Amino acid sequence: MAKYWKLTLVAVLAYLLFMIYMLPAAWLLHWVGLPAAVQVGPVQGTLWQGSASVVQYQNLQLQQLRWRLNGWSLLRLKPQFNVTAGSIGERDLPYATANIAYGFAGLNMQQALLRLPVNQLLPMLKLPLPVAATGELMVEVQDFQQGQPWCSSLAGNASWLDARLQPPTGTWLELNSIVAELRCVQGGPAVVTDGNNSLGLAVTAAVENNRLTVNGTLKPDATLPQEVHQAMKFVGRPDADGRYTIKF
Repeated sequence: MAKYWKLTLVAVLAYLLFMIYMLPAAWLLHWVGLPAAVQVGPVQGTLWQGSASVVQYQNLQLQQLRWRLNGWSLLRLKPQFNVTAGSIGERDLPYATANIAYGFAGLNMQQALLRLPVNQLLPMLKLPLPVAATGELMVEVQDFQQGQPWCSSLAGNASWLDARLQPPTGTWLELNSIVAELRCVQGGPAVVTDGNNSLGLAVTAAVENNRLTVNGTLKPDATLPQEVHQAMKFVGRPDADGRYTIKF
């Protein structure tokens, strides 16, 4: 009798794997649903392996989203997907890659890389003064674990490469690069800079109550053009140490 139970269990598992292998990704996407702000182009393939021609959020577009399920991860009851979007060689378009798993502890993401052109990201931010910017935002996540309300752990860094900024005065500034650390603060993702950059930008940008908040200070280096220091009047009044408060 035990032999038949084992054969039945193997048959059921094989059937479930076959169903997962054949499950159309477009049907699953329709069943799960997406936030209204996220739009997905034509979807092809199955849950096991497939693609979407485009994923769009506001003015950001990820072209040619592709995924592949690691079959062995099903045996650990923690399905893991390798996800890639865009082409790493096309510097003027977003690119992303990550290993994403989901288990009893929630979503886990490792070895993730996201590259965004800054000029495409800028319109999505509510900044305290009108500026233009170029360069690349490079976000690297070594490990992320879902928690309440957003995360239980987060390790990584974010870099603004080839950073150029145009304040209201109209002069383009060469800032080289600005590096920040990714953390999980009180259950929410946060980006923290230490002020070791030409703008003296020491801020913490975090998600609080489903809203992005930025708090910190700004103290441009004395070597920056006079136009930069003149533009600080749009930020506010400096404190005794010459730092300008940023809060929005």
